[in-house]
Amino acid sequence: NSPAKTPPPVLPSEARQFDFWIGEWDVTNPAGKLAGTNKIESIAAGAGLLENWTGATGFTGRSLNAWNAAKKQWQQYWVGSDGGVLELVGGIVEGRMVLSAEREVRGQRRLERITWTPNPDGTVRQHWEQSTDGGKTWTTAFDGLYRKRS
Repeated sequence: NSPAKTPPPVLPSEARQFDFWIGEWDVTNPAGKLAGTNKIESIAAGAGLLENWTGATGFTGRSLNAWNAAKKQWQQYWVGSDGGVLELVGGIVEGRMVLSAEREVRGQRRLERITWTPNPDGTVRQHWEQSTDGGKTWTTAFDGLYRKRS
């Protein structure tokens, strides 16, 4: 007799909203130049995503992403090899994942907004914007197009 296995808990449908980002990707900037590679893995029986970024310049970073059912929001915790940390929250807006944060950088209040857009051709656009005037104007910090590695 083998012990009965407990089935994994059923995750809410929101926990799968970011699955379009899963994969091994080559990421290019708007000029078509390689910005880096990124491997996004499903972890914890599908309850989260682990990002493994390697930039073309050698900069690396990782993020942990999950739907927080208690807070009813997506959360991302990013750590970069430059010591930078970013904590973002948000969710799906018109079919795109939009995560944002407010933080202080060198004494200045900054808003961060990162949008991941799944495209019909299977690519994903990641657009990171920043604002130092409370969201009146935004500048692009990063604009990358993800293409699945063959």
